[in-house]
Amino acid sequence: MIHLDYTYALKRKNEGGIEEGELEDVLKELEKINREIQEKPYPFMELPFMSYELEEMKELAASLREKPISDVVLLGIGGSSLGAEALFRAILSPEHNLKHRPRYWVLDNVDPITVSAAIETIEKEKTLLIVVSKSGETPETLSQFMLFKEILEGVKDIKEKIVIITDKKRGLLKRIAEKEGYPSLSVPDGVGGRFSVLSPVGMFPALIMGIEVDEILEGARRMAEHIREKRREENIAFVLSALLYLTDKKGKKNHVIMPYCDRLSGFSQWFRQLEAESLGKEGKGPTPISSRGVTDQHSQLQLYTEGPKDKFIIFIYVPSQGPIVPQSFPYIHEISYLSGKGLEKLFHSELKGTMFSLVEASVPVSEVWIDSISPYTIGALFYLFEMAIVFFGRLLNVNPFDQPGVEKGKMYTKALMGLEGEESLKKMIAELSREKFTVSF
Repeated sequence: MIHLDYTYALKRKNEGGIEEGELEDVLKELEKINREIQEKPYPFMELPFMSYELEEMKELAASLREKPISDVVLLGIGGSSLGAEALFRAILSPEHNLKHRPRYWVLDNVDPITVSAAIETIEKEKTLLIVVSKSGETPETLSQFMLFKEILEGVKDIKEKIVIITDKKRGLLKRIAEKEGYPSLSVPDGVGGRFSVLSPVGMFPALIMGIEVDEILEGARRMAEHIREKRREENIAFVLSALLYLTDKKGKKNHVIMPYCDRLSGFSQWFRQLEAESLGKEGKGPTPISSRGVTDQHSQLQLYTEGPKDKFIIFIYVPSQGPIVPQSFPYIHEISYLSGKGLEKLFHSELKGTMFSLVEASVPVSEVWIDSISPYTIGALFYLFEMAIVFFGRLLNVNPFDQPGVEKGKMYTKALMGLEGEESLKKMIAELSREKFTVSF
């Protein structure tokens, strides 16, 4: 149900592509890496099989849904929110918040305007708050939680309207949950935020929104089995990882993921974090770019075709039905080619036209074709890209599971906010802020 066409990433079809001999060598190397990994799997790899806290999640979700919920507010940032948001956008209808309840709000930023708008719109008596942080100490999430807790004070049964998802043993959120008596779920040991979508981090919000979590996990399981069993060019994760690695090695340092499916715009943003935070270390790693077809043909394609030859484009396409373009202006011959054609045909023709223009410009491209969007295919897609990035990391000799650059940024933020014990950082900030060069209008 998921197909990877890499015809136009190969040099025999595209001057900017990779040699087939190189691809074969990397596929052989990935086969060895896969055997090592399967013997001692990373914790995230076991999530589809262990169904971590699944019964607890279902029981809690069922009890919460017995009472009316008008709004679900998810507080989290990065890996704590991107997976759930990708699921919401993919599975729920585009107009969900306009026509259905509960509405969802993913507050993954502390922009005062956005947060204030959500506060003014939600029905406080019927709001469910889901607070997600692996460490339990993310300052953005804690500040949002403090704000919303005050807003919800006085609401009946408030302890039944706040769910915390965090580390099961440590962290400030864990302490708060125990002290205040909020129901809580945990992030499995060894599973970082960007690899946590198949844990309660992504699955519990999905359950609350009525998404078939069992199907998501089944899709991930089937993909895991495929990756474990298939060899070389038959293994979709091997081929995807090899393409990412070899194009990076060839100087294609920008990896553009471009879905021709609005419902997968959240998935492209989830992948952007996955690749950037996993591989951007030690001077290595490509820059992932989230693009959107057809829209970005008119904002980015000029750069992709005639700019620096430093890009590899991955299109994602999902066939869909749509309205037929009528013959509205029969007296204008120049647009008659559009009449009687479905928007789906135009959509796919736009993708193909963009692809061929890139091939002509010697830009390597690949296409991921998904037969249909469903919880099953989305689960498989998540697991496929997670494994491809892990394989890529092994080929680069970088640890895909840490993020030292992110941690340093967090410490500077805490120092600026007045956290005690960060005197060296405060001193450095003062030194850097001593002299300014500005111009004003």
